[in-house]
Amino acid sequence: MPAWACVLLWASLLGSVAAYWMEDIAHQGLASFNSNPNYHVFRNVKDYGARGDGVTDDTAAINAAISDGDRCEFYGECHGATTTPALVYFPAGTYMVSSSIMQTYYTQLVGDPTTMPTIKASADMATTGGFNIVIQTDIWTDNGPSYQPTNIFFRQIRNLVIDTTSAPNNTWGIHWPSSQATSIQNVVFSMSQVTDSGHTGIYMEEGSGGFLADLVFYGGQWGATFGNQQYTTRNLTFVNCQTAIQQLWDWFWVYKDIVVKDCGVGINVTGVMVGSAAIVDGLFYNVSTAILSERSTQSPGEAPGEGTLVLENVIFEKVNSIFQGHDGSLLSPQGSNGALITGMILGNVYIPYGPEFVFSGPNDWFPAPPILKEGNKYYTRSKPQYEDKSAQMFVSARSFGAKGDGSTDDTAALTSFFAFLSQNFGNGVVGFVDAGYYKVTDTIYIPPNTRIVGEALASVIMGSGPGFSSKDDPRPVVKVGAPGESGYLEWSDMIVSTQGATSGAILIEYNLSGCSGCLEPAGMWDVHVRVGGFAGSQLQASDCPTTPDQTNVINPNCIAAYLGMHITALANDLYMENNWLWVADHDIEDAASTQISVYGGRGLLIESEAGRIWVVASGVEHWTLYQYQLINTQNIWMGQIQTETPYYQPNPPAPFPFNDIDTNLSDPDFPSECAALNGGHINGSTIAAPCEMAWGLRIVDSKNILIYGAGLYSFFNNYSTLCSIGPRNPLTKCQSRMMWIEDSSGASENVVIYDIYTIGAISMVTNNGDDAVLAFDNWNSFGESITLFKP
Repeated sequence: MPAWACVLLWASLLGSVAAYWMEDIAHQGLASFNSNPNYHVFRNVKDYGARGDGVTDDTAAINAAISDGDRCEFYGECHGATTTPALVYFPAGTYMVSSSIMQTYYTQLVGDPTTMPTIKASADMATTGGFNIVIQTDIWTDNGPSYQPTNIFFRQIRNLVIDTTSAPNNTWGIHWPSSQATSIQNVVFSMSQVTDSGHTGIYMEEGSGGFLADLVFYGGQWGATFGNQQYTTRNLTFVNCQTAIQQLWDWFWVYKDIVVKDCGVGINVTGVMVGSAAIVDGLFYNVSTAILSERSTQSPGEAPGEGTLVLENVIFEKVNSIFQGHDGSLLSPQGSNGALITGMILGNVYIPYGPEFVFSGPNDWFPAPPILKEGNKYYTRSKPQYEDKSAQMFVSARSFGAKGDGSTDDTAALTSFFAFLSQNFGNGVVGFVDAGYYKVTDTIYIPPNTRIVGEALASVIMGSGPGFSSKDDPRPVVKVGAPGESGYLEWSDMIVSTQGATSGAILIEYNLSGCSGCLEPAGMWDVHVRVGGFAGSQLQASDCPTTPDQTNVINPNCIAAYLGMHITALANDLYMENNWLWVADHDIEDAASTQISVYGGRGLLIESEAGRIWVVASGVEHWTLYQYQLINTQNIWMGQIQTETPYYQPNPPAPFPFNDIDTNLSDPDFPSECAALNGGHINGSTIAAPCEMAWGLRIVDSKNILIYGAGLYSFFNNYSTLCSIGPRNPLTKCQSRMMWIEDSSGASENVVIYDIYTIGAISMVTNNGDDAVLAFDNWNSFGESITLFKP
């Protein structure tokens, strides 16, 4: 009997779930471009000698499970690698550790969510540098960190309890410098209740993004200590911490669905390098001071972008002081029932002109369309982990003949696999795409009503060959639904990529409309687009070297994508969380992280006419024309989003090498638009900068667009960072303009962007052709920021 037939038989017989499915399924994952044919992607810590009995010291066994297979270790010459992914699984139990668990590059630590395993730090926990760290993810050496924090990608921790109640003072649960495509989800931190213990659940001092969700912190001197460029957190709960969050620094941060209960201080943002924070749908209960800041509320000061704040739909109950700032305690709840702040702003605003410095905010600055909410909060949904399903409910892509070896053409096998999943959706079947690179030479169609989960962030659908090689005939690598089709999708933990010269590749085309019988919107969690820079891509440092000393030289073999992701006009009802659409700027496998020149045309294009699209914790980087474009759309919630302009521009300038304007996709017309805008010259600015550069964000003829945190960065001109040297550099910028908002129809309304942070651009926002927001009026700790823009 074929494996897929067994699935249907079990679906009809299954009465209850015996064990978490990940423990019992066949493990066939491959590291396709690893020369070791015996390399294991999946590792169960008990197979390496861990006991999980709460008594035995399991440190060595856990670290053996992680390090097996000549992986990218600390201290060595490896600073990144995609060829040694690992998923390290913890069955239920209590795992005593006496020194750090070493989570090396591209490692997922995953526990059983049905009975969450505990990692318990012993009383004699070994100290390193004065601190005890339970899970260590980046060791600092005399030469700096083992991995550059802004290049730490593709790692997860989920479904664990980290218990430091018996550990000495100055213990951290997780040391987590991190960047894009990383996450911690469904983790409980149990810390010492002793005052001034030095315990903190997560210590994060550096990085460029990431995502935290569904975390609970009990006790500790600090629940979490955060420092990062930009970040999104969702559903974090802090109970009985001295300080729930110590914000070391940031450019901007989004706190969605935060709960702080029985703590002394909620969020401490007194650090001199703290940029801004948005707190949305939160609760502070029985807290002495909810927000502690050094920010003046009376004047913008020399750096008006520092320490700014957005509050929306935040409840304060039994709170002595809502906001304790430089000018004293300025907000206190009135009456015993506390306070609800429906909307408040601290910082510079443009409505659409400014700057106006405010510490208040009328409610029409917070339109809060009900269509984007569930109850009184903006809709969110955690990544499904299928705790209620047994292993027999999962069918592997290998059962349909897919090899995932990086060389076999898996087009037909994956097509059959996804068709089977859709046909058997009603039986509860979930498709498991084992780790590996699935080379495809034509579009892979995912029908409506499909559940798909990958393994170890190493399940890659890779478009290759002449079918994707023509800019004149672009086609999707993965196509979700057909235009006009409705239905449901759950898709998680996978990557879509290309190989070699694929200038016509649209990596993901999303056509699916929601259905009246669907209980939830469709969802994509930890589904990423990665173009170039990895083993097997044929787009590495030796293939696509940079050419800063030559003018407008483009290697056609390095034009590798037409469009990252397209949400088409008839698509709607989609929840996206922690998705990164990346054209690689460097070779991940290279010890020196050598920069490369790879070209992708357009980033994320949203044209959904009906909308109901949520884009949570999103990054889109290094696309030639733009990173995000929203056109003729509505009902979009985004928070946070982050972009980078390609490092090679303006050599060549945009739109090269995508010279032909695709009117079907509403491409920007750089030559004509730059001519109309007087090129790189901005009224009110004493300097000029290149105009023909990729847009960070374009919003055209759209309404009900809410963005909480937009970090739009331009660090390079022709691979030189001289144009972005900061902070507060009035002499040079990398590009003239960064964000374009246009209302050509007069129908746009409720376009609101909170916490805009730019680097390297003279004009932060261009509104209907008018450069409305200038960087020099809005200095921040490194770049420039404003708290609100509303056309």
